[in-house]
Amino acid sequence: MSEEKASRERVYQVSSNRERASHKLRYVEASAPIERDCRLCVGSLTASDNTESKFSIAKATYDDIARIAFLEKQLYSNKAYPALFFYQALQQWSDTFLSLKVDAKVAGYSLMVPLPDNALALMSLLLGKGFQGQGLGKELLQQSILLAQSLRYERLELSVSPENKFAVSLYEGVGFQTTDSMKDYLGPGEDRLLMSLPLAKA
Repeated sequence: MSEEKASRERVYQVSSNRERASHKLRYVEASAPIERDCRLCVGSLTASDNTESKFSIAKATYDDIARIAFLEKQLYSNKAYPALFFYQALQQWSDTFLSLKVDAKVAGYSLMVPLPDNALALMSLLLGKGFQGQGLGKELLQQSILLAQSLRYERLELSVSPENKFAVSLYEGVGFQTTDSMKDYLGPGEDRLLMSLPLAKA
């Protein structure tokens, strides 16, 4: 793994063109991806726990979408989800679409989507470049888990590259367990671990 690739924070998204609800999660970097990067995998979240800024996490609103779309565009240029996607997501999955704000400014978001058997997939969790390294990714992950639990879903699922030891450790640290290891899961050379978190009843 190159030093450039290893140093970047990573988060994840479900592929928007999948034919059925499953574990096919789309790879997203928390910095501009290099051209050869595959975006069909899960990566790591920031794990620092220190921040001096005031942050809040609440359900996303229509007023948040322009800023969320801007953060996507900032990180992924023409590969970013457009504002239209987020308007549609808010209409379909408003209960599981979270916005994270720092000093009242949108800094990131989390979106979970329903799967069969009363489960959720973590579709996307993203932080803007200027808000990484402060523990906010971990906070957003934890709040997403609590939300899924409060809505009485039975488990939360994701996929992650087995090479991304930081991400695997982070997910295991909050209770995720590996349920399968899939070779070429998202294409040649794109091996993935499937991870699942049983959710306790609220």
